[in-house]
Amino acid sequence: MTDRVCKACMQLSVLQRAVPAALAAALAACASTPPPEEQLDAARAAVIQAQPVAVRDGAPELETAQSKLAGAEQAMQRGNYVDARILAEQAQVDARYAWTLAENARLQRAAAELRR
Repeated sequence: MTDRVCKACMQLSVLQRAVPAALAAALAACASTPPPEEQLDAARAAVIQAQPVAVRDGAPELETAQSKLAGAEQAMQRGNYVDARILAEQAQVDARYAWTLAENARLQRAAAELRR
């Protein structure tokens, strides 16, 4: 009976074997994350597109987009590609939102002028 207990204690569970393998795979994935050049380019383009329109009516959202873009570029320089990708994608969304708000305000002013 002692032999069975010792063998049972000595055997690793499936979970005990899977955790180190999963951790190694996750670390390998992080190490192989490519630089998010496309996301940064798209975010820069969105900010540039929004700037002339959103200066008046989407200023807070445009500032948020610019701040996140700067953060993405800093993360990229540090080699933190995961954060750079996330911030670049957020900056792109914020810039598009700023552009949409500003364009909506412009169209509302034009409609109001037509009604006069």
